[in-house]
Amino acid sequence: MQERVGTIQQLKEALREEEKQESSEKSDHLEQDWYQAEYNRAQERRRKIKEDHGRVIQEEVEKMERELGQEKTEGPERELLVLGRERQVLILQMEALHTEASEAERDLETQYHRHQHELHSLREESLQVFRVFRQVSEEQRRVSEGRYRTLLLEAIQDAVYLSSQNQQLQADNKQLRKALAELKDILCVQGDLKGQRVSQ
Repeated sequence: MQERVGTIQQLKEALREEEKQESSEKSDHLEQDWYQAEYNRAQERRRKIKEDHGRVIQEEVEKMERELGQEKTEGPERELLVLGRERQVLILQMEALHTEASEAERDLETQYHRHQHELHSLREESLQVFRVFRQVSEEQRRVSEGRYRTLLLEAIQDAVYLSSQNQQLQADNKQLRKALAELKDILCVQGDLKGQRVSQ
């Protein structure tokens, strides 16, 4: 009965673990899909920002080329004008790069916090699995100890029974030998009497 109860408990525990694992796997898939979607959105956002900056810079370069094409000045003044326009384009490029880097850093930080949270969840889950494993192991150990004690008790009872049976058999054997010896004595005495009669 104890063995059956133990088996039922083990089956219940295994079923509970399987349901928990299926639920965890579904949750993991949903979470992975969500993370993938978030990553794709962040990537798309960064790509759009980069394209917008590229377009603005390109427009500024084209505007500079048009203005320089219309400009009639020559020599050092023209060079200063070109340098000023190039400086404006460089400033725009630096601002664009700074914005893109800030956006990438923000996304990276979000990913970092998300991974930290996931790592914490995995650690908690591992601890939970370890606790369940330890609980099942202890339960199995208790069941095994119960079986061992039962077997040991049965073995002791069998040994006591066999010992008493052996003693009884030895006592019976002793009595049989005694009876056999008495019977032999009687037969010998009768044989001797017959021999005397014959000789007479």
